[in-house]
Amino acid sequence: MKMRTLALLLLAAAGLAALPAACGVKVTETATPAAAPKQAARPSAAASASPSSPGAATPSPSGTLPLTPTPSAEAAAARRAAATVAVKAILPQFDAQAADIFTRSQVPGAAVAVIAGDGAVYVRCFGVREVGKPEKVDKDTVFQLASVSQSFTTTMLAALVTEREIGWDDPVEKHWPGFALWDPWVSRHVTFRDLMAQRSGLPGHAGDELEQFGYGRLEILRRLRALEPVAGFRTAYAYQNALPTAAAEGASRATGDSWEKLVRTRVLAPLGMDATVLSYRDYLDAPDRSGSHTLVNGTMQAGTPADDDVFAPAAGVSSTIADLVPYLRMQLNGGALAGVRVAADTALAATHAATTVIGDDEAGPTASALGWETYGYLGRRVVQRGGDFSAGASTMISMVPADGVGIVVLANAFPEGRALTTALTKTLHDLYIEGQPRQDWLTEQQQQDRLKGPILDPYEHLPQQPPSAAASPRERAVYEGVFANDYYGRVTVRRGPGSGLSVRLGRGATLRYVPWDGDTWRQPQTDTAAVFSVRDGRARSVRLTVLDFAGRDGRFVRRQ
Repeated sequence: MKMRTLALLLLAAAGLAALPAACGVKVTETATPAAAPKQAARPSAAASASPSSPGAATPSPSGTLPLTPTPSAEAAAARRAAATVAVKAILPQFDAQAADIFTRSQVPGAAVAVIAGDGAVYVRCFGVREVGKPEKVDKDTVFQLASVSQSFTTTMLAALVTEREIGWDDPVEKHWPGFALWDPWVSRHVTFRDLMAQRSGLPGHAGDELEQFGYGRLEILRRLRALEPVAGFRTAYAYQNALPTAAAEGASRATGDSWEKLVRTRVLAPLGMDATVLSYRDYLDAPDRSGSHTLVNGTMQAGTPADDDVFAPAAGVSSTIADLVPYLRMQLNGGALAGVRVAADTALAATHAATTVIGDDEAGPTASALGWETYGYLGRRVVQRGGDFSAGASTMISMVPADGVGIVVLANAFPEGRALTTALTKTLHDLYIEGQPRQDWLTEQQQQDRLKGPILDPYEHLPQQPPSAAASPRERAVYEGVFANDYYGRVTVRRGPGSGLSVRLGRGATLRYVPWDGDTWRQPQTDTAAVFSVRDGRARSVRLTVLDFAGRDGRFVRRQ
């Protein structure tokens, strides 16, 4: 597109090499390595006490571990120069590995870029945008980024912190008086840092299930106050889409501009990222876009891409490998690129700093940062963000800030794409640090994904067959009515097709149930239950087990 070409020409005019006209070739540049940004310390297992618990100390709102001493500019530049030499030396081997891993992954299409020495030293695209169609992936193919979108929101927040329009440790309530969570104390003290670190105490993915009820963004955020936490404030990490979205809304209230305008003006425009889009409609309208794919009965099939506009600040950004090269370079350069500063070094470094431990294994702890995760690998500190849509998309951005090295991998399948993005990332790190891959990372990740399948299913399921002495249900009129729950809202139970029941979730999805055993009805697609409590010939409540999981209460009480 014309605007995209102009942006690349402007970057080139600033003394920076543009990406090649076609993807599928390696690019080596000779730019001078930039000094590394300040580095955050290795994550610690320490966690602050919950302010809601009796006798607990008030947690520190900054909640980050102390920074290590900053090396001299000369030492930092020398380290980056050495890393750049190491990366360039292994590119032929990495290219061969990338081609092999892509072929074995069964992913239809992917795009890869490697940054070192403040430039793209490798860019290659693989495969097709959509199975059954001839168009190939190129440098301008738009991929959905899923959770990588959170890094764009935190970068935008860092730009606002730089201009003192907000502070990382400002209570969100200061800028958005209506925002509230379950605990009044937490509502008054929760900060932008807390929301982006995802350490509110809410259960994982809180609010995601409310999309099924047809609620918009603000209504979902309002309903979070009715969800009881499962952990102390600032004591535990749980992945969220709603909390980063709330942080984005807080920034919007502080500035008077929408999240979309803030990201576009504070991040995308300064970096010339004209092909990056921030809504589902704009992604669908992109003439050069990748599809979404899943493996069905051993065959890769294209499906409907995920629409996550409700949580766009957490999962709604879509971009190209060409646009993500300057974005990653800016992250590695302390918030600036080609003489344009997006955010101050210290404000951006806060987004990379460890806040809350996620987990620990033989390699050491992994911690949440702000829109990123960070962990140690082969003596380096890695800052990384992966994103997945089960509809068929996987992405990864990973960087070693001290070395000035980073990689972006975009893939149009899931979970095969997750195995691909992980394998390519770890293979690059192994090659430039140790000279050879430590193992077959694709096979390792594929095995992990197979094991995670049951773990990722949180629901209580009915057996395959009903009890041998299963009772018949009552007349369906007994179960019909409107039932309510403070967090979810209303569900409406009506007669369904055949002998079944229909359960309408708010103004959203309708679930179909069939008789199972007496007052227990089965939802065939999920093998979950609707369990009615009947008294005096009328259902007084119903528990929907598909909504009763991981800290949520799926019991609805009759209102009509």
